[in-house]
Amino acid sequence: MTTKLFEGGNVFKGPDKEPLTQRIATKDVPATIDFIEKATGLDFTKELDPDDKKPVKWLGTTGRKEDPDGTFELNSSGDLDLSVDANEVDKKEFQAKLVAQFGKDSVKLSGDSVHLKTPIAGDQVNGFVQADFMFSANPKFQQGSMIGGRGSYRGEHRHILLSSIARARGLKYSPKFGLLHADTSEPLENGDDWNTIAKQLLGQTATVKDVKSVDGIIAYIIKLPNYDELVAGARETLGKQGIELPVKEAFESYVPGSNAWMRRMINIVK
Repeated sequence: MTTKLFEGGNVFKGPDKEPLTQRIATKDVPATIDFIEKATGLDFTKELDPDDKKPVKWLGTTGRKEDPDGTFELNSSGDLDLSVDANEVDKKEFQAKLVAQFGKDSVKLSGDSVHLKTPIAGDQVNGFVQADFMFSANPKFQQGSMIGGRGSYRGEHRHILLSSIARARGLKYSPKFGLLHADTSEPLENGDDWNTIAKQLLGQTATVKDVKSVDGIIAYIIKLPNYDELVAGARETLGKQGIELPVKEAFESYVPGSNAWMRRMINIVK
């Protein structure tokens, strides 16, 4: 049986407001999504991300939290976030189909999502996890937007950093719509394409891979002369959460021949 660690914020609660769903171990994710695919008739696993080889329709940390420390907290997810193409699947019809199979108490609708109280690995003896079917008319952008956190940064921190860079470049960034014109909030041409976003915000040699994580974004822009300007907004916002972004001097100190590197060498030989 899966270890139970209840997660706050889920939509399924009992009479005393106690959560009816729990975290799911990473090892149990494939079997649970296989159960979901058989119940819904939808595919969530075939198309893989070229970098981590995980299904692109598994959003956020779904099936991706694999830490060598072995603890349940770092090898589990609070729920299952799954991408659904709203151009192909009608949300209301999909909700009705789930209600017919699982009952109205196991299905809820909120915003762009349909939620299902899902038996882990298809067996309720293991407990239940909340599956969030997240509908989008632009699933490719959604899949690139809803990348889970990596290292010490969460997914929301990545959006804060991208927004900071966009403002510094006279643009707006939206986790739901992509790049927008700052003055009108109208979409930028191809602004919901992650290749465009990478090049507009980081530079013309940047690729999708460079904007997938905070560490990747920092590694690219810390070499730029206006690095501090680009991260100023993010540094202020994240600083309130006790999160610090790397400073440029720390990066330069590892570049042979730079002023900071020379100062470091002088200090070493003193």
